[in-house]
Amino acid sequence: MKTNLQTILSMVILALLSAATLAAEPVRKPRIPSDLNIIESIVFKEVGDTKLDLMFFQPTVKKFEAAPLVVYIHGGGWGKGDKYKAFRPDIIGVIRELNRHGIACASIEYRLADGGDSTAYDSVADCKDALRYLAAHANEYKLDPALFAVMGSSAGAHLALVTALGDDQDFPVEINHKQAGPPVRCAAAYYGLVSFVHPELLKGSNFERPQRMLPILGGLLEDKRELAEKMSPLLLLDKNSPPLFLAHGDNDVVLSHRNSLAMRDAAIKLGVPVECVISKGAKHGFGRKKIDPPISEINRRTVDFFVKYLVDQPAQ
Repeated sequence: MKTNLQTILSMVILALLSAATLAAEPVRKPRIPSDLNIIESIVFKEVGDTKLDLMFFQPTVKKFEAAPLVVYIHGGGWGKGDKYKAFRPDIIGVIRELNRHGIACASIEYRLADGGDSTAYDSVADCKDALRYLAAHANEYKLDPALFAVMGSSAGAHLALVTALGDDQDFPVEINHKQAGPPVRCAAAYYGLVSFVHPELLKGSNFERPQRMLPILGGLLEDKRELAEKMSPLLLLDKNSPPLFLAHGDNDVVLSHRNSLAMRDAAIKLGVPVECVISKGAKHGFGRKKIDPPISEINRRTVDFFVKYLVDQPAQ
């Protein structure tokens, strides 16, 4: 009884803190670079009174009648952030280069696991629905729905991996489109979490405390084990999984680089194509200090990865 009471009190406190935080932090729109061809807001889904939209980055160099697409999923601890995080230095460089290669990009909003009614499960459902929407409107935006990919950073990296690897049947369609979503050709994850159920990967991180899972999973891990497994990319990998690109800093104390190493090792064991970059000295988000390899090199390798699987080898 005491444990249940503590759980309820923790959830109430988190909800109140989240509401206060959201009220105090209005969306800050960054200056949009003039060299990008952007549609700033396309509503792809409505949940009650909430409208979820995406920002669409059209190719700046047209190479295809129907362009490949990379969807970026922002981070923020599952409970904060917005589509404008695409303008982070470690993300916008990738988007800009992909656009120059004729690849379209999108940065999406999703329901946040902020202690309210939504959990990270709902976040994944929104990510999958964004892909479904863009596939259904492929002709309008001149996209090839057979060449979709995802990319995410931090919590968004986790969501990107679950979006790519999770079975559509586990995340039913919530908008008026086909039940089956478009195939995810490949996925890139920057400094992400790969499992809720491997405590050794969470040790020493911000997510080691059981209460930290309350808003993310909607309860304690011990009570949400089945959901936690469904939301753990490491457990979703199989021999048919799409190619993966992983990048992490070896000085990351928010989410240890052990996450990316574990995902890499599991992919290799299964025969899934995988590239993994561990940047020496890099913290969570890579940071601006000297790291090896630097952000510019990580970005270049990320772009090369997407070009390889979306342009050079699209049939694989």
